Amino acid sequence: MAGSLLLMDMHVSSEQEPLLPSHNSEKLSLRGVQFVMAVLGWVLGQAMIYHRPAPFLWIALLLVWPRWRRFFGPMLIGGILGTALGINGWSALVVAALAITVPVPWRRAGWQWMQWPLLIGGTALLFLVGHALNVFDSVITALICAGALLLYWAAGRQIQVIDTGQGDQTTLIMGLAAMGSFIAGLEGWKFGPLAPSLLVGGVLILAAAILNGPGGGAVAGATLGFTLAVRGTGPGDEIGILVTGGFLAGVLATRYWRLASLGLMLGIVLYAVLVNLPKELSILWISLGTASLLIQLLPGSMVDLGRVWAELLVRGDTPDTLPARLNKIAAVMQEMSHAFRIDDEDSSPETNLVEAIVQGVCKKCSLYRACWEDEFYRSYRALLDLTSSSQEELLTLHDLNPELQKRCIRPEAIIQSANIHVNKEKERAHFRMRVKESRALAERQLGGLAELIKDMAHDFDASYARDGVKKLTPALDYAVGLAKRPRRGGLISGDSDLVRELPKHRVIFGLSDGMGVGPRAAWESGTAMALLEQLLQAGFSQKLAVRAVNTTLLLRSVEDHFATLDLFLMDRMGRGGELIKVAAAPTFFCRQGRVEIIRSHSLPVGILQEVPVDPIYHTLEPGDVVVMVTDGTLEIQDAAAEEKLRRLLEEMPVVAPQVMAETILSYMLGHDQDGRDDAAVMVIQVLAHGQKPKTTEVTEPDPPIVEWQRLTPRPLRHLR
Repeated sequence: MAGSLLLMDMHVSSEQEPLLPSHNSEKLSLRGVQFVMAVLGWVLGQAMIYHRPAPFLWIALLLVWPRWRRFFGPMLIGGILGTALGINGWSALVVAALAITVPVPWRRAGWQWMQWPLLIGGTALLFLVGHALNVFDSVITALICAGALLLYWAAGRQIQVIDTGQGDQTTLIMGLAAMGSFIAGLEGWKFGPLAPSLLVGGVLILAAAILNGPGGGAVAGATLGFTLAVRGTGPGDEIGILVTGGFLAGVLATRYWRLASLGLMLGIVLYAVLVNLPKELSILWISLGTASLLIQLLPGSMVDLGRVWAELLVRGDTPDTLPARLNKIAAVMQEMSHAFRIDDEDSSPETNLVEAIVQGVCKKCSLYRACWEDEFYRSYRALLDLTSSSQEELLTLHDLNPELQKRCIRPEAIIQSANIHVNKEKERAHFRMRVKESRALAERQLGGLAELIKDMAHDFDASYARDGVKKLTPALDYAVGLAKRPRRGGLISGDSDLVRELPKHRVIFGLSDGMGVGPRAAWESGTAMALLEQLLQAGFSQKLAVRAVNTTLLLRSVEDHFATLDLFLMDRMGRGGELIKVAAAPTFFCRQGRVEIIRSHSLPVGILQEVPVDPIYHTLEPGDVVVMVTDGTLEIQDAAAEEKLRRLLEEMPVVAPQVMAETILSYMLGHDQDGRDDAAVMVIQVLAHGQKPKTTEVTEPDPPIVEWQRLTPRPLRHLR
């Protein structure tokens, strides 16, 4: 199922190109994909588990709607027809009723969680419709719902992974599961002695045997046999014959790949003769024999290419690759951070002071024995009280115990020695405190860097692009406008911006508001934006990039250095956007005259060691407008300012994004054209691929001073 959806996505990319000469061919391509989706829905609609509707069609509908909405209708129609013809009319009516609820989780931001209960409810309803509920059915329904959840989650993740040119061993497993769901829908079809389910399954067994040897062939045979058996009409007890055939096909394929067909047929013969004779031997023989003949028609170059692709996916990364080395470096840094956790067990400073006074004054006195042998406790208690009586001012005779003053013949010398040693102890205590602070800072720095490197290794391993993946055409384009004003009386704006195209047809838009105003704020926000740009261009995720920025600002100084982050990652291929807000002002999402306000309640980066990052996902369509602002634009953070901007966006026509940004900023700041804080507005217009943005001639003066890059030796980044 997921594999079919991925193939469909590759076909869709070609029809997104708005080239007039090929307009008719694009229509034909679109109709062809729609027909394929209808057939896929028809097949999945007939899939059954224990003679009841399987959840494969329902899972496919939930996967298709947020990604390829134009193909949802054909798949739904095909699925309803397939369910009605292959199962019963009541199940088809349930599918039609459930389809009405599919758009609900993606209607508004923050509703995506509803897809999970919707998946469970639809799966249970399809399985139980027309049957009385009992304990056995309840247990089976719970197991099927759990399997549907796992399959839906894994399929959605692998679709996103393959769309971005990645893959791993899980991709092969998901492809096998997708083919299993497709075969389950084909079971029950027969054209004389030929069973399409066994034909497709035989091709799958031979392909797995050729690519992965005996193990791959045996697993594929077990998958086919289990799929047909669970449906309730398949071989059942004859699963072993498919496993045996797949195993022997893999053994001979290691010699020469064309011998895999011979191994499959030989396994069937040996199992039938030595173990058990299948009930429908002729159907099994003819269907798998046809699959063997089809495999023989493949050119050798295609088999070699498939082996390379499978090896890249299954092999993964060896222990000497970059992610493993990064993990080793992270472990070393973590161990180094533990070395700074040792606390010195210092003796009490008051005890040390008493010993120093006794050594310097009392031992040189003629009455030493009388004070420190006959009256040891009283003398020690008096000096201990003296050294701990005051830590701010110099000690005087009034601070000395009256009883000791009567016995001591050198009270002035004791006071003088006490002052000297107390001041020295203050200096030592201050030095020890600085050392402890330095140790704590070093431990925090090394620990933070270790965690960051671990995340980088994991992110690199998960996002490593494979070679040989077909490049797709993006479905969306964009136009952006930016307007900025420094605070009243200022020349440098403390707000920094970021617009950068990333690999895999993604674009990052960002605004950052540094602490305070002026050059200091510009430096803070500019540093955050520059580091984000480098990390995102290197292929790291937004979440990891935000953590890296937080670690950098937190560790570079003991003083407060923080900045807000407002990031919008546009996926031009997947027609979606990911919004991450860290203490940023609200973002306004406009679609067809309606305005949605998206807020954040987290602290800025550079304050806490852990920053909660909760991405907000949103589907994108041509004509959408995203407006990002800093807090200076709203002047005062209250509902009145947000409502004022919301009403403006509802009434404002969609014109050139630069004009919209300047208009919004001027309107919000009023006649003075500046405010008490730096202000910035970024307007992002979502366009269809190849659509030209609206342009308006606007003459605007150059800013008096370029932003934060003028304060550093870094080259200036121009807005594209």
